Amino acid sequence: FLVHAICTELNDISLNLARTYDWQCIDCKTCMACQKKTGEERMLICASCDRALHVDCCPGIDSIPEDDWYCSICSSMPSPSSIHSNPSPPLSNNDIAPRRKSTCQDPPLTPLSENHSTTRRLRQKRKGEDQPIISDVSNQPTSNFESSTIRGTPSKADKEMFDRAKLQAMVSLDLPKISQIRFGDYLVDTWYVAPYPEEYSQHPILYICEYCMKYMKSKYVAGRHKVNCPINHPPGDEIYRDGNISIFEVDGRKNKIYCQNLCLLAKMFLDHKTLYYDVEPFLFYVMTEVDKHGCHFVGYFSKEKRSSMNYNVSCILTMPIHQRKGYGQYLIDFSYLLSKQEGKTGSPERPLSDLGLLSYRSYWKNVIFRELQHQVDPISIEDNTSIPKSYRLEMDMDVINAHIKKMDERCLPHVDPSKLTWTPFALSRDRLAVLMGQQTIKNGEEHLDVDIVD
Repeated sequence: FLVHAICTELNDISLNLARTYDWQCIDCKTCMACQKKTGEERMLICASCDRALHVDCCPGIDSIPEDDWYCSICSSMPSPSSIHSNPSPPLSNNDIAPRRKSTCQDPPLTPLSENHSTTRRLRQKRKGEDQPIISDVSNQPTSNFESSTIRGTPSKADKEMFDRAKLQAMVSLDLPKISQIRFGDYLVDTWYVAPYPEEYSQHPILYICEYCMKYMKSKYVAGRHKVNCPINHPPGDEIYRDGNISIFEVDGRKNKIYCQNLCLLAKMFLDHKTLYYDVEPFLFYVMTEVDKHGCHFVGYFSKEKRSSMNYNVSCILTMPIHQRKGYGQYLIDFSYLLSKQEGKTGSPERPLSDLGLLSYRSYWKNVIFRELQHQVDPISIEDNTSIPKSYRLEMDMDVINAHIKKMDERCLPHVDPSKLTWTPFALSRDRLAVLMGQQTIKNGEEHLDVDIVD
């Protein structure tokens, strides 16, 4: 659970050390050797970092010492000078304050490079007491005893130890560990790291529902969800159905959680994807394969509701389990079909990724070759400063026919414009102003998306 820093009753130095590991409150402390919480009346608490250790797990110590106890991590670091029996002159800058050594050889842990102060609240929880006994060393009478406040100068060995600890921390950086996802009946290897919440990203396999895109971290939870999930198709409107291929239009504002989960899934297979949570300005066109069980996710593309550059695709993905079936080309062709219905000249958002560039070049090669295969009328190129006034277009019909024949032999699916049932998306004035960042909707008002009328 979370706790305010001031509520820990730790001083600044101990608080900084506590932030470097999984700190536990006095009620939850476990021994860092045996990892058990029992025997609290025999628990030692480090006076610097607030770690805990059973007396029985500490060789050489039979009972809780009356003075401060330091764990092996803190005792191995430069520490405050010991209390002298007689007053002594201040140390010079070149002197090194003696280190206080622990009489207990604790289990080795990652060394820390912090210097520690003797001003420390001692916190030992006794058996049968609800509140820890707190005493403040800084408030004890000093009389003839005085502790030096000058820090020990780090030695060369200290610096080398710090460098080793820093290197070890960098090597063992806690990156997400998701290497596979269970998606429907498939176990799919992931390509890239997606920013799932930490509690989910630390599992090697992430379970994702292919209908609602909910992600789960265990097989048991996924099995229960599969039995109880009431959804068998993407949310939104079905705008296209041709055989077993169905495409749904999903509004990022009306189905925010679904679209966010969809973007997180896409990041596992797209290197340059950066949109995860701000999905409201986008429409998502989800392609599925339909059978008696429902509409199984195949891929999708997203587009802005209002694009100043007339982009008709912002992000496009075909799941690896459905690649090499022509579905990528199908989605591209479908995006241009929507642009034609809108009466616009659309293009994908640039710059394209490497895979996106290959897909679009292959698509345009197929489209142009099919246009040239049965070309009868003269072909013209629009005037452009980069095109010379006189030009010649040479075509090798044998190459074109051979390529078209090869594509037809694969029997890839093609978009049928007659199967589209769709009206272009339009925004109300208020909603358009919100997307453009000019104003916000007041008093919680929501306006339906309707055509803009002058």
